[in-house]
Amino acid sequence: MRRAVLLIVAAVALPPLGAAPALAHPHVWVDTIVTAELRNGRIAALQEDWNFDEDFTASVLDDLHGNKGMMETGPHGPTFSAAELAQLKKSAFSNLKHYDYFTHIWQNGKATKVAPEVSAFAARMDGDKLRYLFTVALAKPLDPKDGPIRIGIWDDTYYVDVGPVKGRGAAVSGPGSASCRARIIVDKSHPIYFGSVFPQTAEITC
Repeated sequence: MRRAVLLIVAAVALPPLGAAPALAHPHVWVDTIVTAELRNGRIAALQEDWNFDEDFTASVLDDLHGNKGMMETGPHGPTFSAAELAQLKKSAFSNLKHYDYFTHIWQNGKATKVAPEVSAFAARMDGDKLRYLFTVALAKPLDPKDGPIRIGIWDDTYYVDVGPVKGRGAAVSGPGSASCRARIIVDKSHPIYFGSVFPQTAEITC
């Protein structure tokens, strides 16, 4: 799992302050879907669905068992064994808790943190791409009636290029969600990569 670990660690450790922008251009690509969970009228958690590029996927598979053909096959395609899933989470996911899983949340200009541990973590293959699914709770649930809630998933260093799946990058679920709207906007308030990139952000209104 060493190479996958290095990619994840590099994603949160590079480039050093003052490094030239060219040093940080993306090395890993992730397409995301975020679903805000409405509980008791407040956004309490986020269901995140990450879809990695083929090169990162190949590195993870090679680190796990050296051969993609060794994966077990389930009704929906190749699957990870329980031991592989535990190793994958420990070696190529859990470190992201120190960086809030690249998840940034604001309401009325005030940032909200996420919980350090996720629930319902799963990893699976979607064709030739690795997919992570997990739920992360907000440290403090937010009432969307107090103002729009913005949820961005990005790596500040731009070593990992994270962006929403086109046309379905955001949603709201739970009781009362029918009156809510989720849309993707360009967040010009939080530029990254030396101010040259404006990340795409989910905006939730109810």
